[in-house]
Amino acid sequence: MSRLSILIAEDEALTRLDIKEMLATAGHLVCAETNNGLKAIELGKKYAPDLAILDVMMPGLDGLEVAKMFHPINIPVVLLTAYSQPKYINRAEKVCVYGYLVKPVKEKDLLPTIQIAYARWREMSEVRDKLNDTEHELQSQKLISKAKALLAMQLGISEYEAHQELIHRAMNNRISAVQLSQDIIVEYSKKAR
Repeated sequence: MSRLSILIAEDEALTRLDIKEMLATAGHLVCAETNNGLKAIELGKKYAPDLAILDVMMPGLDGLEVAKMFHPINIPVVLLTAYSQPKYINRAEKVCVYGYLVKPVKEKDLLPTIQIAYARWREMSEVRDKLNDTEHELQSQKLISKAKALLAMQLGISEYEAHQELIHRAMNNRISAVQLSQDIIVEYSKKAR
């Protein structure tokens, strides 16, 4: 496993120190640590760690609230807690937590949990990126298709010929077919008014 920068937010100083030592021994870098949920958010934004280990119960904001705020800024979270009751586990599922450790933390549990959590987060990030790319491509194809239909109607030609015309115009103007399609749609909208 590659070296990760990790944020620790745990209100028990001894537990925080133990985790920090385990991580350092395994070759990871603890980029920041705190005993407070509000401070954890500030440190997360400042240092952008590869992963955060958050205690469920701590002052300021609890770890579940911090995890909810870390999700949109792409910081995967492993929760650390003395509570293994279903209500905490259910809340953890709803805020996109990638791992859950019950105290006292042992090195044999911590390191595999971090490795698996980070791997799952990377997989999810790749899927999200592919989905965004696919959505972008779909929107581009919709624009081209609409512009092609408008050109065919305006010029009285087939959609195949309109597609060829669109490509030819885009090349001549040194712009993408998507940009030209947007221009055609805007121009048509102005004329239609």
